[in-house]
Amino acid sequence: MTNILIVEDDPMVQFIHRNYLEKIGTFDTIYSSETIAEAKKLLASRSIQLVLLDIRLKDGNGIDFLTDLRRTKQTVDVILITAANEVNIVNDALHLGVIDYLIKPFTLERFEKSIQRYRTKHQALVTDQLNQSQLDTYFEPQTTIPPTVDLDKGLSKATLQLIQGAIKQLPQPFTVAQLTTETGLSHVSVRKYLSFLEDHHFLKGDTIYRKTGRPYKTYQMVTAPHALS
Repeated sequence: MTNILIVEDDPMVQFIHRNYLEKIGTFDTIYSSETIAEAKKLLASRSIQLVLLDIRLKDGNGIDFLTDLRRTKQTVDVILITAANEVNIVNDALHLGVIDYLIKPFTLERFEKSIQRYRTKHQALVTDQLNQSQLDTYFEPQTTIPPTVDLDKGLSKATLQLIQGAIKQLPQPFTVAQLTTETGLSHVSVRKYLSFLEDHHFLKGDTIYRKTGRPYKTYQMVTAPHALS
């Protein structure tokens, strides 16, 4: 379950954030706050895993708010989305452990990359111990489709990265249901990306027939393609 809090005092920018999040999907609840005071109340009363935080707000500074979150050891993840691009502010944000730093204005594709970075971290840190390969996935997230392959219409690089990262975590072969559970995406979305990967020979699909009931399909990675630039 992932609940998100948008801390942004411009209603139009709030709307853009929410619209982008709804397009990406897989989030349970999206809260909004125009002030730091209201954001603190929401964090104290709601289960929130990710904050999309502006810096220049009506009642204070987002960096100061983030500093307070870290001082009080609140483990919520933060993506900064702001027009502030001063080096000292960016440096402070990095030291405070932000997942990503987006400078306004930004595209949906760049926004998706930020959300994918959060998901990559979330997927990597669900176990008690990590090996080097799992840590590399978190610190150096990469997609595995070569740049010569064009995505089908309606598919995005960020969601493809999410799918591929989840596939690496699953036992091979795996089913649509397992991948749906791992990613939080809908069955329809998962099937689209699996079809794309199978069509381009990055996955091998097998249909399993049973004595009773409908047949089902399993998938298995068949190649380790190059990274996408």
